[in-house]
Amino acid sequence: MRLIYKWIMVAGGCVALGSCTKDFKEINTNPTLIGRDIVQPQLLFTSAIKNFVFQNQTHGLLADYAGYYKNPASGNVFQNRDWSNPFNTHYRNYLINFSEMIRLCEQDPLRRNMLNIGRICRAMVFQQLTDAYGDVPYFDAVKSVENVIVQPKYDTQEAIYREMLKELDEAYEALQSDPAQFSLGNADIVLKGNVDGWKRLANSLRLRMAMRVRYAAPDLAKQHIDEVMTRPFITTNAQNVKLATLNDGNADNANPFYSRQQTSPNNMVVSFTLTDNLKRLSDPRLPLLARPANAPEAGYRGVPLQFETTDGVPSPYQTDSVSRMALTFLQPVIDIVIMNASEVFLLRAEAALAGITNEDEQDLYRQGIQLAMAQYGVAAGDITTYLASPAATLAGTDEQKLEQIIVQKWLAVYYNINEGWAEFRRTGYPRIWTGTLKGDTDGNIPRRLTYPLAESLRNGDNYKAAVSRLSGGDILMSRVWWDKKAGLPLAHPKQGQQYPE
Repeated sequence: MRLIYKWIMVAGGCVALGSCTKDFKEINTNPTLIGRDIVQPQLLFTSAIKNFVFQNQTHGLLADYAGYYKNPASGNVFQNRDWSNPFNTHYRNYLINFSEMIRLCEQDPLRRNMLNIGRICRAMVFQQLTDAYGDVPYFDAVKSVENVIVQPKYDTQEAIYREMLKELDEAYEALQSDPAQFSLGNADIVLKGNVDGWKRLANSLRLRMAMRVRYAAPDLAKQHIDEVMTRPFITTNAQNVKLATLNDGNADNANPFYSRQQTSPNNMVVSFTLTDNLKRLSDPRLPLLARPANAPEAGYRGVPLQFETTDGVPSPYQTDSVSRMALTFLQPVIDIVIMNASEVFLLRAEAALAGITNEDEQDLYRQGIQLAMAQYGVAAGDITTYLASPAATLAGTDEQKLEQIIVQKWLAVYYNINEGWAEFRRTGYPRIWTGTLKGDTDGNIPRRLTYPLAESLRNGDNYKAAVSRLSGGDILMSRVWWDKKAGLPLAHPKQGQQYPE
């Protein structure tokens, strides 16, 4: 793996004995080159966080896997392909910048807060990367140009998770509300340098990571959940961590969904998974997340995953007969949510249901629903009505209660594509109907992404070592380390029907 973002350093020497002068450095340094002495770490932060958050809405095939929306132009999404993105993008665009930001701050005690915000962000990016692929380079990756390792070893996902959890713990402890500390200020386009907000995000991310490993390492999950439960989380919508897009004439700063809508308006189709769950639950978010089809008789009709017509039977999913993304998501300016209070409450509800904590799962579940609906702008009266319905009460076996919690969390993090896909793989929920277009996975939603082809060529030995640890090899259906829940995937109740409606 080669570092794309590099500091350009100048190396020189005396050409001949006696030719050096005391002004050698000044005479032989190109004034147009950029070195560490003039680079501002806050500018690295702004670029990295902006591009990382924006990409959460641009990985179209992962949105298919998460069950959020369907791009009719995607074709067979269960076919293997060269998954160089997000592998290369995460290292080259985000992780190297956050890592260099940390290096620029580590020698200055007045930049301790900036350094630890960088650590939180780096952990967040690495989690997304390892969740997608499994084992990836971690300890050997994104080093300084002086210490770069061209062929980094792949670390196990377990080792990566243990280190990320430790990083979040230490970053939280090190952040301090000290006016003497340099602040990211307006360069922090997420939280404006608010230390309390970053501490809450660190704890909330740690809770998310601990729950992610619940089935693979229950003792590790409990250890970190027990510790983090004594600390502040994101608990109100006012504390939600989000990034507002801009309408400044620069298309790169606009809502990515808005940009797609301008070029491919008919591709912004919602999934059957969305309309299926919202209609089943009589959820008032349906008109806030989707538009009715142009054909009045179709109503809210999401498109199933991997559906194909057979025997010449006309498809009910024609252009005018399917629902599309709600217009509220297609404006140039929206808030892209990184983490919200609803997710935190629903993570806590699952922890309580599993007996990891002594909290009341019923109360946490209802609070999570209320917060998610309020965030989407559901009227207060409609929220009250919904909370009085059976959908807002956990019932049945523990597994049935878990399904209720995860479906609500899936709705709460709507369009956080990577989280939706990860939670589906971890828990089996929501149940997603798949059609007869089988692809390379025998009709199953992929459990991971395959490594980029270039990795087998430029980092062959380390690539082979990582692949040898995958039970099925470097294929879409091999499971990452935390994917340990028995009995997955779970079939949709209408699996096998020609039309799942």
